[in-house]
Amino acid sequence: MIDEIDIINSFDQPPAEERLAMSVEALDMILRLQQAIFAQVASNGDYLDTLNALCHMAEQLLPNSVASIMLLDEQSGLLNVLVAPSVPQNGIDALQGLAPGPGSGSCGNAVMRNEPVFVRDTFNDPRWQDLRQLANDFNLCACWSVPVRNNDGKVIGSFALSSFEHRSPSEFHTRLLDVGASMVNIVLTKQSQEQALEVQRKQLITALEYDGLTALPNQSKLKVQLKNCIAPQSLLLINLDNFRFINTAYGPSFGDLFLCKVAELLGQQFPGAELYRINADEFALYYRAPVDLQQHIEQFREYLFGHSLKIDDQLFSITFTAGGASGRNNLLEQAVQAMSQAKNHGKNRYHIYNAEQDEPDQTLRREYISWNAMLHQALNEGRVKPFFQGVRDNSSGQIISYEALVRLEDGGRIYTPYHFLNAVKLSGLFPTISRLVIDKGLAEIAGTGLALSVNITEDDLLMEYLEAYLTEKTTEYRVAPGQVVLEILEGISAVGKKNHIAQLNRLKDLGYKLAIDDFGTEYSNFERILELNVDFVKIDAKYIKNIYTDSKSYEITRAIVFFARNAGIKTVAEFVHNDAVQQVVESLGIDYSQGYLFSEPSPEIPHHNGMNE
Repeated sequence: MIDEIDIINSFDQPPAEERLAMSVEALDMILRLQQAIFAQVASNGDYLDTLNALCHMAEQLLPNSVASIMLLDEQSGLLNVLVAPSVPQNGIDALQGLAPGPGSGSCGNAVMRNEPVFVRDTFNDPRWQDLRQLANDFNLCACWSVPVRNNDGKVIGSFALSSFEHRSPSEFHTRLLDVGASMVNIVLTKQSQEQALEVQRKQLITALEYDGLTALPNQSKLKVQLKNCIAPQSLLLINLDNFRFINTAYGPSFGDLFLCKVAELLGQQFPGAELYRINADEFALYYRAPVDLQQHIEQFREYLFGHSLKIDDQLFSITFTAGGASGRNNLLEQAVQAMSQAKNHGKNRYHIYNAEQDEPDQTLRREYISWNAMLHQALNEGRVKPFFQGVRDNSSGQIISYEALVRLEDGGRIYTPYHFLNAVKLSGLFPTISRLVIDKGLAEIAGTGLALSVNITEDDLLMEYLEAYLTEKTTEYRVAPGQVVLEILEGISAVGKKNHIAQLNRLKDLGYKLAIDDFGTEYSNFERILELNVDFVKIDAKYIKNIYTDSKSYEITRAIVFFARNAGIKTVAEFVHNDAVQQVVESLGIDYSQGYLFSEPSPEIPHHNGMNE
């Protein structure tokens, strides 16, 4: 607390009237009062403490007096004492609820008139007729009051000095009252701003942590709660089935009402849980101790089977899909994974997280996240590139074409698609990588007369960019369309959509060649293969790698070769890795061989102009 006495004691003490008449010293006193109050305001002290200090300092500058600050209640229009540190409590009580008016004392008149009111004799002045008893009881002989105004000039209260002597204010005291009223306004304005900021802060917290529709805590609030979890607990996620139909059929307003009713229902049926709304049609039930989630789900399903939800005289039957988990750590992640598992089996299902069963799936998710980040960075830095593996013509013994195989380089290590293919698929990056491989592959065979095989995915066909892009790049590198082989998976050819088949036929008409990759891995639609007029069938590696010892693989391969030869389609054996495999391949009359026996994948094609292996 500021030592108010220091403001006075720093001066010599001549008689009061003589001292206050000294204008320089008087102004210095008021300046020091202002400095003291501003110091408290700047230090963010409690506003009531600051106003009490102002009253004490004013009282020191008018001996035998008490200071008070009253505020006007906007709703009631009455004045109430805000601070009056030297006034007894019974005196404060007598002033509370003062109605401004002609006889309501100096403060009531100052507020009513919006001007200073200086009363020398409170015992006889008519402006004090309603407070005469108060004046007599507390020997308030004189009272000087000035209105406190806000920044808009509106009266919000009063600042007063009441003397125990009959006297009128000097010029110094008039100035003191004006300055005091201004200081009150500054302190109250700052307090009002701080209160407004606090209200905004709470509103912001509410908006961040609570759902605006149901007023339930939201996912952010749930995450904070789970972060502080130190003991085994349980979490259940409930997703409404087919809510979008209700939202579409009845409109968003009705959909909002529906969700509110569901929230009420969940609160009733799960009394031991804390309810959260975490998505549009998804709720969370949080238990601070482990519970039998399966039992709770079954009980709720049984209730819904016998009860409908009534909204505006309409009855709705509700089903839901649920995922839950119990434990200490990663409850939300585990419950979300359990929900995903439940949805994989259809609607109106549920799944409770089981670490032994579900953790491998979670590991795959983490691997995807890691590979996805690595893949995007490698693409940006040019570390995703094609490697080239030669294809041998078994009749001539020469490498006559190369397949472009995508690779990812990281930290000096080369990764095959086995590691990052899932990330490519889930990220929708197949077309990006296909463009990259086509561009770099065509640049590599430019001027060599060699053929290039590139893998085409269903995503590439969905994007419908191949015709224009291949035309642009073959023109740029002066490569004939007949040098380019587009390899598609067997499944695409077997169940290909009409626009896929149309695209492939147009590409054939432009001169590009088609190959069915990994033939024999899925369900072969021989009619579709003939319809596409494919040029090559690449026999899947699983039949080739052990063909010299596995009779089943031998017979399947022999049947494929027989079909292809009769249809006029060339055959390619993949994964030819030793002489024993190659001998069987040649004995079956397979046209081409591809594998490590003849060519290992390399970042560059040896420009040998069709030389022998």
